[in-house]
Amino acid sequence: MSSELPQNPDFTIQEELIQYGAEKKKQRDTARLIWASKPRKEPSPKDLEFQTAEIVIPNKATGDLHSFFETEKKEIHIQPNRLIWGDNLLVMQALLAQGYEGQIDLIYIDPPFNTGENFNFPNEVTIEDKTFEKEMPMSERLAYTDTWDRGIDSFLDMLYPRLQLMKRLLSENGAIYVHSDNNASHYIKTILDEIFGKENFRNEIIVKRTRKNIRETEKVKTLNIRHDVIFFYSKTNGHLISPPTKPANREERWHAFDAPHIRLNLTYDLFGYLPPPGRCWLRNPNEAEEMIKQGKLRPHPKTGKPQYLIDASDEDLVDTIWDDISAYSFEHKYDTEKSENLLERIIKSSSNKGDFVADLFCGSGTTAAVAEKLGRRWITTDLSKTAIQVTRARLVNQNAAPFIIQNLGNYQRQLIYMRDVKLKEMYNIILRLYGAAQRDDMQEFGIKQDDKSTLVFVCEPDRPMTGRKAIELAKQAHVADGKGYRKLVILAWDYELDFDNDFSRLKANKKEIADCEFKVIPSDVLKYLRKTGVNGGSLADKITFYQKPYLRMGEPTVRQRDGDTFVIQIKIEQYVVLDIPLKDEEKRPEIEKILARNFAALIDYWTVDWDYNGEVFRSTWQAMRDRKKGEPVPVVADSSLKRGKKYTIAVRMVDVFGNDASVTKELDLRG
Repeated sequence: MSSELPQNPDFTIQEELIQYGAEKKKQRDTARLIWASKPRKEPSPKDLEFQTAEIVIPNKATGDLHSFFETEKKEIHIQPNRLIWGDNLLVMQALLAQGYEGQIDLIYIDPPFNTGENFNFPNEVTIEDKTFEKEMPMSERLAYTDTWDRGIDSFLDMLYPRLQLMKRLLSENGAIYVHSDNNASHYIKTILDEIFGKENFRNEIIVKRTRKNIRETEKVKTLNIRHDVIFFYSKTNGHLISPPTKPANREERWHAFDAPHIRLNLTYDLFGYLPPPGRCWLRNPNEAEEMIKQGKLRPHPKTGKPQYLIDASDEDLVDTIWDDISAYSFEHKYDTEKSENLLERIIKSSSNKGDFVADLFCGSGTTAAVAEKLGRRWITTDLSKTAIQVTRARLVNQNAAPFIIQNLGNYQRQLIYMRDVKLKEMYNIILRLYGAAQRDDMQEFGIKQDDKSTLVFVCEPDRPMTGRKAIELAKQAHVADGKGYRKLVILAWDYELDFDNDFSRLKANKKEIADCEFKVIPSDVLKYLRKTGVNGGSLADKITFYQKPYLRMGEPTVRQRDGDTFVIQIKIEQYVVLDIPLKDEEKRPEIEKILARNFAALIDYWTVDWDYNGEVFRSTWQAMRDRKKGEPVPVVADSSLKRGKKYTIAVRMVDVFGNDASVTKELDLRG
C-alpha cells in the first residue's frame, strides 16, 4: 500500500493533516492562515454600472471646466478623479470590469482594526451649541455589523477578498500600504504574505499614536499602546521608493572630527589631542579655527575630543520607526482620521506626480486630499455616505480640481443578492417592518394592518422613485380592488432629483388619484434582510421609516444687470424634517425649537447647478457648515448668468442627519 497521501488540490496542508492524519513531505514556505469561512476563489470582475450623481466644480475653480465632462472619456488616464459611494468589494469588481486592472500605482488603506466598533464617524451631531446622538444609517452600521458578527473570522472574510482585488488593480510597479493596529496586524501580515508573496514584503513601519497619560503608580493590565503598524508590500520587484527624510536634530548631530588616512597638513594638536592612529582631522588648522568661531567645532563635553556639528540644513533618512509624525490628526473631529503628514510621506515615497493613488476605505478623505495637493490622480470609495459627504466638503474647501461623485446603480440590490435574499422576500420583510401585510397578487404591495384604507408600495431597490411613477401608483391605488384606497404610502430607497416639484406638477392635472405619503426605507432594514427568519411577534415597532424632508426654494431673482450678464440670486425659504432620526426621543423638542427659529442650523451642505441639463448635476456653487464652529450655512446663493436662454436651476441639500432633498427652478433670460 502506498504511503503517500491522496492528493486533493482543494485541500490546504492543514486540512489534509486533519483528513488523513499524516504529514506530507516537508516543504518550504507553506505556512498560511486558515479559518473556516476563508474564501476559496478570488472575486471576479462584475459588470456593474457606475452612475455619476454629481460633478463637483469647486467655487474658486476657473476656466471652461464644463467641457471637461462633456464627452464620455473611455481612456482611464484622462478620467477625472472619482469619489465613489458603495461597498468597496463591488466597486473594485466594477473597476476591474471597466479596464482598471493594473492601472493603480499606489494603494493606501486603513481598514477597521477588528475591535468590533464603528470607526468612521461619531453618531453625534452638533446643532447650534447642543449635541445630539443620531440613529446610525446603514452605511455606517451594516458594514461593521457584518464585519464583526463572527469575530476575527468575519474580519478576515471582509479583508481577504478585497486584498485580492487590490493586487489586481495595482500596476506592475505598484505598491500597497496597509495600516493596522495590534488587534489585527498579525493576521493581516499573514494574508498579505499569501496574496502578495513573502518576497514582495518590503517593510513593517511603526508609526506613532496619540499618547495616553497614565500615572506611574497605577496598576494596569497592559502597557500603554503608542504605535500602529503599516505593512508595505510591492506587487513585483520593480517598485522603487524615494526614501523619506526628516530634519536633522542639532542636539544629536555632533560627530567625531577625525577621518581615515594620514595627511600631514591635517595632523595637528586640537583641544590637546592629535588624531587617532592611522587617521587625520577633517579640516586644516585655519578651517578648524573658523569652525570654532562659528560654534561648529568643540571639545566633546565629557571626553574633550574634537567633534563638529553637522549642518542643521542636512536631513536624516527616515527608517521604519516613524516617531517624528503622528498617525492621527483629528482635525475634522473623527476618531480615526489619519494625519496629512502620514499620507504625504507615503505618497511622496511610493509615487510620482501624475500617478494613480487609491484609498478603498476613504474615511474622512485624507488620502484624496493629500494626493490632490501633491499632483496625483486619485480614486477613493467608502460604504458610508457620511464619509462621502465629509470628503466632498474637504476637497471643495481646499479648492480641488473638478471631480465626480458616483455610486453603483444597483447597489442596494447587490447587497441583497450578496446575502441570498430573494426580491419577493425582501418586499415581504419591508412591508412587515412597516406594519403592512403583503398582497398575494402583487408582491410589492401591502395593506396597512391598522388602516385597511391605506395601500403600501415598496420601491424596487435598484432605482430611485420618480414623480411620474408615483403618479401612476396613486392612480392605480385609487381604483384598486374595485373600491380604491384612500391613501398610498410609498416606501423608497431613494427619490429622484426634484421629485417633489415633479410630483406636484403632474398632480395638478390629476383628480382621480389617492392621497400620497412618501417615506424613506431606512438603511438598517438590510440587517433584517440578512436574517430572513424574522417570524413571530410585531415587527412594526422595530424600525422607523422616515418621512421625506421638505425643501422650499424661493423663485430666482435678478439682482443686477450688466449688459448681457445678470446676477441671479436664489434663497432657501424653508426646510422641514418631519422625522428626526434621534437615539433619544426626549431630545426631539429641543431640536424642534431650534428649527422653528433657524432651520439653517440643520443644513450641513447645499449646492447649486445654475444650468442643470436634466441628466448630471454639476455642482458649481457650494456652501458648507463649519463643523468645528457649528455655525449655520448661508441660505442665499448668487451667480452670473448670460442673457439669451432658459435656465433650469437645480439645488441639492444634505442635512446633519444625512437626509437629502432637491429642487429645481426655471428662469427665462431670453427676453
